[in-house]
Amino acid sequence: MLKIRSPSVGVSSDSSDVPLTSVPSSSILPVSAPPLHAKTHPAKKTSKKLHSSFMPSIVSVLFSTKISVLTIFMPVTVIPYYFLLKFSPESLDTASPYLFLGSLLALVPFAERLVLTPHTAQLALHTNDTYSGLLNATFGNFSELILSLLAMHKRLYRVVQLSLLGSILSNLLLVLGCSCLLGGYRFRIQRFTTVSGAVSSGMLMVATAGLVLPCALKMSGQEDDALDEINFSRGTALVMFFMYWCYLLFSLKTNQFEFDSVAHAAEERNRSTPKKVGDGHDSDGEEAEISSLLSSAARSPVVVADVDDDDEDAVMTYDLALKWLFAVTAVVGFLSDVLVGTIEAFTERNGLNPVFTAAIVIPIFGNAAEHAASVMFAYRNKMDICLGIAVGSSIQIALCVVPACVLLGWATDRDFSLFFEGYETACLVMTVMTVSFFLIGGTSNWLIGALFIGLYIIIAFGFWIHEKEGDSPDNPHEGW
Repeated sequence: MLKIRSPSVGVSSDSSDVPLTSVPSSSILPVSAPPLHAKTHPAKKTSKKLHSSFMPSIVSVLFSTKISVLTIFMPVTVIPYYFLLKFSPESLDTASPYLFLGSLLALVPFAERLVLTPHTAQLALHTNDTYSGLLNATFGNFSELILSLLAMHKRLYRVVQLSLLGSILSNLLLVLGCSCLLGGYRFRIQRFTTVSGAVSSGMLMVATAGLVLPCALKMSGQEDDALDEINFSRGTALVMFFMYWCYLLFSLKTNQFEFDSVAHAAEERNRSTPKKVGDGHDSDGEEAEISSLLSSAARSPVVVADVDDDDEDAVMTYDLALKWLFAVTAVVGFLSDVLVGTIEAFTERNGLNPVFTAAIVIPIFGNAAEHAASVMFAYRNKMDICLGIAVGSSIQIALCVVPACVLLGWATDRDFSLFFEGYETACLVMTVMTVSFFLIGGTSNWLIGALFIGLYIIIAFGFWIHEKEGDSPDNPHEGW
């Protein structure tokens, strides 16, 4: 009698032989492809004492990763900036290039702490993959939100537009591309729930429509004046903001089960469970199906790619983690203020294109948190959390942060609109179309990641030669 190894335990040293006819077809799961180097993971001890005060937890929060060495740039950037701003403004232009670079480097570890701080991991343990990804994306977008609010206050509308658009493009192409590339290197094929992919694709299309239609209306010459553009943008922002909350309600409340990868996979297996022999089901057909699956597996050996590298244990109490969250957020606010105050002097003194700096350079550093978290979860074969971070962050920026900037500008008498220039709009459309084709497929591999990264490099080249539109900071479409 033909015997096979039971696939119910993934990669394990303990195997059992069972007859072919006793294995239902539902037990042979459509699992992820094999890791190129599988290994066992010993049980982790969890008897670690949690910190409850600030001083003992400083090392755990600020110096627990290799990139923590960049935190040294925070005091040597923030303190000189505010000192020169108050006592020697004429010297600030000379120091601006160094302060800008220092604030960019310092932003990386502090933005990373917003995503990977222990309290986010504690909340994620009690929720589904979608909520976990949304939680990481929300804290990761704090830096973009703070930067946008400070730039809005100084009426640097183009900086706001380009930095937010750059964050969307960076998350969808660079962050997701690197995640698929490295995850596909370890696992040939990785799977995620198709419901999550379809909903994310639909929300990205809605967000794209909200940003493309103002451009189409303006370029068609159907607007009477700039006031029509502002009013259309404000009305569209209200609808986009409402759609984002509908998305949250759908994914976290009414249809939460459909976004749970484990429960969703179990339900699909239950639906596909074959009938018992004698109930009108052809057992020969069942054996033929199993034999077909086994022959396919023999050609390409497959093991269960469910490497569950658990996150590090929490090192502090929940209340202390919240306090650290507010402290790190405040530091990110100061660093963002330095970025906004020195970006123009930095680009002018170094001969760089300010459009490229705002759309490419700042988002890469600002998205370092999402980048690290997304790649980490993809490398652990947790693609639903990975998509929740990379794609969920883009949805949040496009349907929440951008409309919020329009509405806040409305409330503070700042005419911020949803009109983006032609090249920027085309980049967004091409990006969303490319990612949407990937999302509806339900699988990822390293080639998809390489394609995303290649498209991002092409877009970055375009921004490099993109000209600065104007020099009036009070113009919401042209100035800085």
